[in-house]
Amino acid sequence: MSTSPKWATKSGDAWSGRWREIDLALSGLAAKLNSAIAAAAPPGPFLALDVGCGAGSTSMALAEARADASIVACDLSPALVRIAEERLAGTPVQVILGDAETVATGEGPFDFIFSRHGVMFFADPVRAFRNLRNGANAGASLVFSCFQDWDANPWASELASAAAGRALPPPGREPSGFAFAEPDYVQAILNDSGWTGVEWQSVPFRYVAAGGQAAVDQALTFLGEIGPASRVVGELPEEERSGAMRRMRGIIDRHFNGDSVEFAAAAWIWSATAGA
Repeated sequence: MSTSPKWATKSGDAWSGRWREIDLALSGLAAKLNSAIAAAAPPGPFLALDVGCGAGSTSMALAEARADASIVACDLSPALVRIAEERLAGTPVQVILGDAETVATGEGPFDFIFSRHGVMFFADPVRAFRNLRNGANAGASLVFSCFQDWDANPWASELASAAAGRALPPPGREPSGFAFAEPDYVQAILNDSGWTGVEWQSVPFRYVAAGGQAAVDQALTFLGEIGPASRVVGELPEEERSGAMRRMRGIIDRHFNGDSVEFAAAAWIWSATAGA
């Protein structure tokens, strides 16, 4: 068990309180990702690692699809691990509080590694993916998702810019939800860390921020606590935050279709194989 960094504790606490909303927001992606994970899983009994498992939804989907799977799910957030443990009790999933690099080499070798948006936060991505490779059997499959370009995800870019009151540039390659937006960069990381047969596919989907007649208010609360706009608001002086939230509401209101608040969104689904 490793000590969680401050960002994991702070963000994890927020995510743990909103895991149902996060699952709803990513539901369009999750359907395609879960299918890709199930298709890539090896035949017969196997040991799998879920990197950055969050509240455990992706591990749960694989466990339901494959009764012969043994799954280790890890996350750095104590709050999320507690939720995952509760949700996955009675399933063939072991939930561990810890860094995926350490878990991979300590609990492996694994036959399969997967992740829903849990791999973009490593301080040294090449080292991290090399450690994941070292914790995998030769020929093991890797499948993970990550967000595409900032501008292809207006739930992040438009709202963060509205909160700031000016157009914000895309994030760089520092650990964040958009660190793996550039395919060439990610392919180089995987190639340099011992993964072969690297492929990726584009997955457009609808980011559903909230549903129902109160969706605008609910989406404002949700996106005011989770995601890039929330961090912009949190960094503003107290007296400027109400104005930022008003500007965000204007964007959210334009994306309310009468039933739900939905934004265009886009992700990548990556796959690779552990080299010999």
